[in-house]
Amino acid sequence: MKYGKSNYMTMMAGLALSLFMGLTGCTKNFEDRNTSPSGLESLNAEDLKSLFPNALYRGWNQGSYQTGQNLTGDMYSQLFACTQPAFASHRYVINQMWMQGFWTGTYVQTMPSLVTIIKESGDLPVINAIARIWKVFIMNRTTDYFGPIPYSKMGEYEEGEGVAYDAQKDIYYDFFKELDEAATLLKNNLDQPSYGEKDLIYYGDNAKWLKFCNSLRLRLALRISFVEPEKAQAEAMAALAGGVMESTADDAFIESSAANFNGLNRISGWNEFRMSANMESLLVGYNDPRLSIYFQPAAADGKWRGARNGMVPGEQTIGYNTYDFTSDVGVRFKPENQSTNPMTVMYAAETYFLLAEGALNGWNMGGTAAEFYNKGIELSLRTWGIDDPAVIDAYINGTSLPIAPAPENGWNTPPLTDIPVKFAADPEKQREQIGTQKWLALYPNGMEAWAEMRRTGYPKMYPLIHSDNPDMPGNQMIRRIVFTDLDWQTNRKAVEAAVPLLGEGGDKVSTRLWWDVKP
Repeated sequence: MKYGKSNYMTMMAGLALSLFMGLTGCTKNFEDRNTSPSGLESLNAEDLKSLFPNALYRGWNQGSYQTGQNLTGDMYSQLFACTQPAFASHRYVINQMWMQGFWTGTYVQTMPSLVTIIKESGDLPVINAIARIWKVFIMNRTTDYFGPIPYSKMGEYEEGEGVAYDAQKDIYYDFFKELDEAATLLKNNLDQPSYGEKDLIYYGDNAKWLKFCNSLRLRLALRISFVEPEKAQAEAMAALAGGVMESTADDAFIESSAANFNGLNRISGWNEFRMSANMESLLVGYNDPRLSIYFQPAAADGKWRGARNGMVPGEQTIGYNTYDFTSDVGVRFKPENQSTNPMTVMYAAETYFLLAEGALNGWNMGGTAAEFYNKGIELSLRTWGIDDPAVIDAYINGTSLPIAPAPENGWNTPPLTDIPVKFAADPEKQREQIGTQKWLALYPNGMEAWAEMRRTGYPKMYPLIHSDNPDMPGNQMIRRIVFTDLDWQTNRKAVEAAVPLLGEGGDKVSTRLWWDVKP
């Protein structure tokens, strides 16, 4: 049965409110409220399809791109360095208002649409499968920020107890189940219609969603490879057998438009961040052909110059640390292109770096670590329009080393590492090379880059100039985001029960997540 517009909008408003209120301890039962106040029982296929663009766009932004990703994950991963004196998040200070925006962006702006699609699409297998894949993608980014989060009981308020959190291990195990079931649904129904023009990533191409699903499964398998290697291997092998992303044609981007603009492009003109010293050391040292695509020379003198992370305001406004003397993002990431530059979701290049690491682990990935590593580099270059075989070959076989970033910024900044691009013979050097090249290839996805840096320890990072968080020294990497004040205030009993799920460290930025176990 199809809702009229007013009833449909009433239902969606009620659903969003019920999910939010459920998370904040103000409603009794999400299942009771996950229906239209008008009493109508279901949405038709076209209604469900119309919910998907919101789930894609809102989920990708997770509240606010600026505060939910750029000033947090992007800075912690050191893809960028903060040059805005008003902000302190890059010095490991958790801004609770920003995290509240991330929290509600996930649970209020995104999940109601996905929950509705999943709940109402039992007889629409492809629509159901793709919604479940996207749910895993969004909730994975959320749990990798906080650790335990509301997941299996999302929106279900228990009187006196609140909305329960799940342990991260349990969440990951459910991710694998969801992706396995979604892949089966897609594989068995590839010729069935899905979201069509409402699919802002693959425009109704179910075969590409199947590859995306398996590649996401491979990503999550490697994420747990140090904490549960046998489970990781089994999931990786299943993902590979199901078919993963293989070429740049499989790259996943969300279409940008005047209404759904690219968040990075929109904020890049605000002079809040620049190229990091990490990027300068690697990109310049390797003569990386992506350098002029990712960034621009400094406006003041035309030099490539990255900034160190963790400066205090007095240091950010002096000489070569200022906006004009550091490298801004490339032209494609500037505000004038916010309606045309698509939003990065996942690259096929990443799949090959994951396969390379799996091969190093001794898993049968169907090739050698060197072969997959080289292919990952090649695809990353091709993603950015670098197609000349001679240029690609020269980079893959490059023996130049990272440089010491520009000394005129006032800091003692040696070369980041001593590894070249050309694949080494030593296994640990190979792991560092895979991690480093994957980090470069993930740009500008700071959320995933930060997760992988925590998991692998690569690439190496420059210590912060200053840390303002007593729980996290500047010479170590921040490990997580603390639970939000919003949920402490409105869902306290459930949050208190969630703290032991973190282990001995408690609710601190220094506490490692379940999968973060490598010394």
